[in-house]
Amino acid sequence: LLRGDQAIGALVVLRREKQAFDDKHIGLLRTFTEQAVIAIENARLFHETQEALERQTATAEVLKVISGSMTDAAPVFEKILESCERLFSGTEQGIILIDKDNALMRIGAHRGSARAALDQMFPVKLTDTPLHKAIREHQVLNYADVLEGADVPREVREVGDRLDIGNYSQVFAPMQWEGEGIGALYIIRMPPAAFSDKEVALLETFADQAVIAIQNARLFNETKEALE
Repeated sequence: LLRGDQAIGALVVLRREKQAFDDKHIGLLRTFTEQAVIAIENARLFHETQEALERQTATAEVLKVISGSMTDAAPVFEKILESCERLFSGTEQGIILIDKDNALMRIGAHRGSARAALDQMFPVKLTDTPLHKAIREHQVLNYADVLEGADVPREVREVGDRLDIGNYSQVFAPMQWEGEGIGALYIIRMPPAAFSDKEVALLETFADQAVIAIQNARLFNETKEALE
């Protein structure tokens, strides 16, 4: 089975009679392989198109909430987390915000059953953790196996141990405004399943939308205060 110059599989036929397949049989098998490739490509294109539409719809829905919620970022956060749960099969998802005035990281929003456990851990002091560094440097953190992966920092693994929900995958998308880190959007997925590049790109879009909501609310309230 060939898609262009790329081999994607094979059609295998066996028969009990020990006799070579003639050219007509081989020609027919080649026709069947071409039909199989067409079927595979049709299914792939259909699913990719459906997936793209779902993602475009989700981002458009968030923008709609942003336009209708200029004074408060909370409804936007909730819509983003709802979309993350649906599109990424997220088990837990939330937003961490940096409070520079008090040198803290706190939970800005969370969707999932682990909220009570997280509330016992946060807020935390704003120290030079891998997450804070990633937010400052605008880097995505993507861990396929939080409890057993060799690439997982101690601080992230410790949170996983304290949550006591079993093993999971987790991704953090940094949130920045004018080069300054203000937080991160995260997703926890159970059972562990690595986040793809497409998923990470979409998560970064949602993180940018969360930043827009935060800045809209800040500017609105500052303008209102100045007018008063």
